[in-house]
Amino acid sequence: MKNAPTGAGRGSISEMFDRVLYYFRQLCAIPHGSGNTAAVSDFCVSLANDFGLKSVKDEVGNVVIYIPASYGFENVPPVILQGHLDMVCAKDSGCAKDMEKDGLNVIESDLFIEADGTSLGGDDGIAIAFCLAIAENREGFIHPALELVFTIDEEVGMDGAKALDPSLLRSRILINIDNEEEGIAIVSCAGGARIDARRNFQYEGTAPCVSVKLSGLLGGHSGTEITKGHVNAIRFLAGILSGNGVRLSSFKGGNADNAIPSQCEAVFSAGESAIERIKHELQLFLDSGKEPEAKSEIAFEDECPIIGDAESETLLKTIIGVPDGVITYGVIPGTAQTSSNLGIASFEKGELHLSHAFRSSDEAEKREYTAKILSFYSENGFEAEMHSEYPAWEYREKSVLREVFSEEFRKLFGKEMKFEAIHAGLECGIFSGKIEGLDCISIGPNIFDIHSPKERLDKQSAGRTFELLISVLKNLGGRCES
Repeated sequence: MKNAPTGAGRGSISEMFDRVLYYFRQLCAIPHGSGNTAAVSDFCVSLANDFGLKSVKDEVGNVVIYIPASYGFENVPPVILQGHLDMVCAKDSGCAKDMEKDGLNVIESDLFIEADGTSLGGDDGIAIAFCLAIAENREGFIHPALELVFTIDEEVGMDGAKALDPSLLRSRILINIDNEEEGIAIVSCAGGARIDARRNFQYEGTAPCVSVKLSGLLGGHSGTEITKGHVNAIRFLAGILSGNGVRLSSFKGGNADNAIPSQCEAVFSAGESAIERIKHELQLFLDSGKEPEAKSEIAFEDECPIIGDAESETLLKTIIGVPDGVITYGVIPGTAQTSSNLGIASFEKGELHLSHAFRSSDEAEKREYTAKILSFYSENGFEAEMHSEYPAWEYREKSVLREVFSEEFRKLFGKEMKFEAIHAGLECGIFSGKIEGLDCISIGPNIFDIHSPKERLDKQSAGRTFELLISVLKNLGGRCES
């Protein structure tokens, strides 16, 4: 990237947005799943150097890039533009891509950007692309001093935001670009935690087995889409197998604890009548149309190690019995207050590992139901732990930032912007806990089916959201004073 322009900006919003798309494609070419963000962090630091901007990369890999204020905006309070560097790596069951090592195969039309067989990482690559285009074209529009904050491992517990030293920042205004619905700004979010459980089961011999694969389910984000009734592939397959006297060899499904599982597969031994019942239940499900692109595969396998039918039933009933989906609803109809998502199940080599993403906007319910889940696992012989807790982000009664977004959205698009709370964790909660008096908001373009192989970014929506962001930065000067 040594040929990146460092002079005056390209001028028009459309030209700047062309650079947004350019940087988004560049990010897609770099593997950057959670826990694998070193290369994308270095990419951003390298670009900052090419642009002649000061930057800091901290010990964990977070990146902060500093952009000086435009002439005349030196006394306007600085603004943080923030997004996360990691993505959820989800792929179709037949996709051979190694997402740890290979970039994405991007498919682009006039309307959408998506990836062939995998998630796209629009969450949150579009935020980084917005920021890089602004850094490159900083002389093309007026703005306050900007602090571009790129955090690591948001998707697995917001570890980067938790580790970031707040002394690196002087702003008390933060625009988070991690929402996925245009025209809606998030002003409050749920807190949450991760729960992991493990138990060993003893193999007792070998037997001819059958493999069942269920795939193509809708899946999706376990916070924003938890109320939509998408089927959890792990729990559904466990439910079909339970009660049929199966003896399991392996069971695995899901890619991330914060994604509703879209696929699951099991290898087991069972009698002919049990296998026919399982086939029948699968076909009824496929015919129901509840998951229109779902498909199943059944094949006979060679001799496999198996655990007993009683142990197998314990394993399956644990999966079925643990709280999952919406637990309680919020005061706004159709919104979740507390939920749990069983996102990963892996039973191989005798060990079962289950992983949840838990969310709640009510701290008392968070404590109550996480305790219930941990107790449930303990009663069933599992070792379980809760980790990666993060706080809720509380609504701010008075927000100049919210007022400016409302005004600029109305000017640009002739309608009112909506302000909502979200049943998902956002880094705004972490930053609000670190920086006293922080005024923050979360925006973003339309991104559909995030955390799934069907993820796609709406290019026109991204263009409008970028235009709104630039307009807000231009007009904050008249509303904010040092």
